[in-house]
Amino acid sequence: MEESNSVANSIQEQVRQALAERSALEVFAGGSKSFLGRKQSGAPLDVSALRGVISYEPGELVLVARPGTRLNEIETLLDGEGQYFAFEPPGWGEAATIGGTVACNLSGPRRFKMGALRDHLLGIEMIDGHGERIRAGGKVVKNVTGYDLSKVLAGSFGTLGVLTEVCLKVWPRPETQATLSVHGLLPDAALQHMLDWAARPLEITALAYDEAGLVARVEGPAQAVRVQIEMLRALVTAESSVMEHDESLAFWRHWRELEWLVPGAGMQRWRFSGPPTRMVRLMEALKAEGLQRWGLDWAGGLLWALLPVDTAVGLVHRTAARHEALGWRFAAGERNEEAFTPPNGGVVRMNQMLKRSLDPQNIFNPGKMFALDEIQVGGNGLDG
Repeated sequence: MEESNSVANSIQEQVRQALAERSALEVFAGGSKSFLGRKQSGAPLDVSALRGVISYEPGELVLVARPGTRLNEIETLLDGEGQYFAFEPPGWGEAATIGGTVACNLSGPRRFKMGALRDHLLGIEMIDGHGERIRAGGKVVKNVTGYDLSKVLAGSFGTLGVLTEVCLKVWPRPETQATLSVHGLLPDAALQHMLDWAARPLEITALAYDEAGLVARVEGPAQAVRVQIEMLRALVTAESSVMEHDESLAFWRHWRELEWLVPGAGMQRWRFSGPPTRMVRLMEALKAEGLQRWGLDWAGGLLWALLPVDTAVGLVHRTAARHEALGWRFAAGERNEEAFTPPNGGVVRMNQMLKRSLDPQNIFNPGKMFALDEIQVGGNGLDG
């Protein structure tokens, strides 16, 4: 604990020095999410040494960790107690840290059922743009009036402050799982099934669809899982099959980690979130921009896509906006200009207020999300 406090104090001193010199800082830990957001310059502020689980109370379902702690280390610890993060965060690399996961508000297939990461974030400690260490959440020392600070930090991509602690709710792991795979459905029919099934009082914890078919995961006690899988199977006339526990686990790990969406030469990943009823239409519209492969997650609320690297980026974002969606463009070796679909005016004003309050000198990851001469914000409401 003393070593962690020493590291935190050193980071705080670096922030204060940057403030005194009015210089920018590039905040990072594992670097596994460096392809998210725009490239920016600034003195490197590496927080990877700020690691370790501070406290874990399985009986209280609460875990507190330093931001540089590897995500897989925490998940191994939780698994030993039969618990897990219900928001199912993707790692996208062995170097993934809990701080980077929180900063990007990353959630996996259970998002539509269990909520986003920010819904499981109970509190944080951070160093703000005044050089002060503050807390928000269970033990609030200082906050931004009218806002739950721990929630707005999730998805801010390190532009509002430097995390030094995160406190997250954990859940008991279900006894077992199985996944129903339905073959041969067209996109509109698959979406209709997803919308119908998501509204039913069943323990469906993942609903996804791509060219291979519609998949629905059910989790819980073994007998209940068997009954609910057969109920779903009876609702479709198309050919179907069932993946039992181990196969189902492997499938959703493969899906969550985007191992099925590996870009080939000249292609790059995109991610779009929005109303499920608009995502199939967005997918159809993106075919005109060279869409190569795609898949729906979150019961239709998330669209994954492979598009050519040289696609007109602004046009893609305008197409997303017309379908009420927000897009993320994953970097493919360039500066990744226009990484995110610009937010609406109300979100911009709210984020500008947060930025002025928490980072008035704009030292944390400036330009990470938007060009500074376009929209100077800390977060944009992107939902992970």
